[in-house]
Amino acid sequence: MKKLITAVLVAFILAAMCSCSIMDILPKGLITRKVIEPQAKKEYLTVEPDALSYTKGYEPISPKHSYEALPKESEQTLYEGLMSVYYDISDEMNKEAGLYPMPQVRVDAALTEAEVRTVIKAIYDDNPELFWTSGTVGYYSSGEETVVQLYSKYSPKEIDDKLAVLHKAANSFYATVPDGLSEYERELLVHDFIVDLVDYDKDVDPVNTDRNDPDIYTVYGALVNKLAVCEGYARAFQLLLNGIGVDCVSISGYAGESELHMWNAVGFNDKWYAVDVTWDDSDAFVYKYAFFNLTTEQMAYDHEPSPMFTELTEDEINGLEGDINCDVMNMFVPECSDNSMGYYYRTAPRFTDYNGDGIESTLLTAALARDETYIFYVDDKFDFEEVTSNLFINYPQYFFDYIKNVNNNISNYSIDSSHIGYFPYKNLRIIAVELKYY
Repeated sequence: MKKLITAVLVAFILAAMCSCSIMDILPKGLITRKVIEPQAKKEYLTVEPDALSYTKGYEPISPKHSYEALPKESEQTLYEGLMSVYYDISDEMNKEAGLYPMPQVRVDAALTEAEVRTVIKAIYDDNPELFWTSGTVGYYSSGEETVVQLYSKYSPKEIDDKLAVLHKAANSFYATVPDGLSEYERELLVHDFIVDLVDYDKDVDPVNTDRNDPDIYTVYGALVNKLAVCEGYARAFQLLLNGIGVDCVSISGYAGESELHMWNAVGFNDKWYAVDVTWDDSDAFVYKYAFFNLTTEQMAYDHEPSPMFTELTEDEINGLEGDINCDVMNMFVPECSDNSMGYYYRTAPRFTDYNGDGIESTLLTAALARDETYIFYVDDKFDFEEVTSNLFINYPQYFFDYIKNVNNNISNYSIDSSHIGYFPYKNLRIIAVELKYY
C-alpha cells in the first residue's frame, strides 16, 4: 500500500501594510517526511450549505484565470479533482494531525512538489469562498501517479454552520443590489459596502501568528466578523463582485515600505482596472477612492506585484531559497492600462484653465456644505507639477483668487485662505485641498 507524505503547515506570516498579512497555504521547504496511512475506507460527509441567492438581474460568474494559467493538463486535472472533493470532509478527526481529512485525489501523472503547491495556490486564487483547509497536505508522487490529500481545520458541521452564516451575509448584500447597474456601478457598490462594513484588524501580530484569529485572512472574517486584513478584504471584494457578474481577481505583492500586501484587479469592457479596497479603508489615506480603478502605472507608485509562478524556480516555489514562494507568487496579473474608469477621473471637478472654469462653482458648492476637503482633477493636457506650482506656490497663486471669488458669494463665514493645505497626487492627477473656515 502506498503511503502519503504529510506536509505540516509552518506558521510563518510576513508583515504587510499596517501589519497586513497573507495566510500561508503550504509549508516552506521540503515536505516533512512523516507518513500516514491513506484513509481510503473512511466515510466523508458532503457539506451542503444554503445556496447563494445572488441577484436576479445579473448572472454570477466563476472565473478560472489561475486554472487556465496552469501549463500542464495533469495540473488542471489535479485542480479539478481537488475541487470535486473540497466540500467532502470526514467527521472523524485525524488525531495525529488534529485535522479532518478530505478524500484523496489521484492523478495519472508525476507532479513535482512545486507543481502541487502551484495547483493549490491556483485553487485559492480562483475560489475566494474556500477558507477551511489547513496547511497540512498529504502528498505522494511516483513515476506514474500523484496522490494529494487535503485536510480541513473544521469539522463538516462547523463548515456547514460557517458557510450558512457567510452565505446569509452575502445574500443580505445581494438583496440590496438594484437591477440595471453598469459594471462600474456594481463595482462601486461593492467597494463602498466593504469599506463601510469591514474594520482593519490593527492588532494583527505578523510574527506570533498563533495569536491571530485565522478568520481575518478570509472572506468569512470580512463579511461575517467584519474584521480582516488585506487578504480578507480582497477575497470578499472578489466573491461579491463575481456574484453579480463582474470579473475580479486578487493580486499578491508588496506595497508601501516593501511590505506584503494583497489587492484586486477588476475586468469589464475588455479592460482591467486595479483596486485596493484595504488602502481605501486605511487611516493613512483620507480619500475613500484613491485606489479605485487605477492603471498598472499608477499603482506602481506604491504597489508591486510578486513575480509570476513561471518566473520562479522549484526551490523558490517550495520556499527553499529567495523571498518569494508559492503563497505570495501570482498566477494571473492582468495589465491595467485604461484610466477612464478611475473614480476621480470620472467624478472630480476638472481643472481646464486658469480662469477657474469648473473649479470656482464646485468650490462654492463645497464651501456652502462646509466640506473639509475639496478634490479636483488636473486635465491630462497640463503638466501636473506646473499647474500645482502656479495654483499654490508661484505668483499669481491662482487658487487663492478662486477662494476670494467664492467668499464673495457666501455670507456669515468664509474659507480661511491663510490656513489652506494642499496635497498633490501626481500619479492620480488630483489635488486635495484642506479647507478651514472662519
